[in-house]
Amino acid sequence: MNVGEYGIAFNLNVSYNISAFTTLTLNITRPDATTISRTGADVTAPATPLVTSLGTFAANEYAKYYFKSGDLSQAGQYTVRLVFDNAAAVPPLHLVSDIASFTVNV
Repeated sequence: MNVGEYGIAFNLNVSYNISAFTTLTLNITRPDATTISRTGADVTAPATPLVTSLGTFAANEYAKYYFKSGDLSQAGQYTVRLVFDNAAAVPPLHLVSDIASFTVNV
């Protein structure tokens, strides 16, 4: 990916069924340590498997987000975490994914 690009799908495998979670929030940390959070309809848990170069992501076990204009505003290393909440669970669940990273080129 390159600085200024958008409309690109980002898929984060969490290997945990997140389909029933009431809130999915993708926290993206830029190279300068500023963080943007994307949630709501922007972050989904697709119900179909996804075949990638890293292997197959099981249905409902990965989050999909399409980068928006301004998200990739800096060159360098970005980190990402998914926060998933299920307020309806007993007890309520609040889980955080492992950190993933990617590089944005000039």
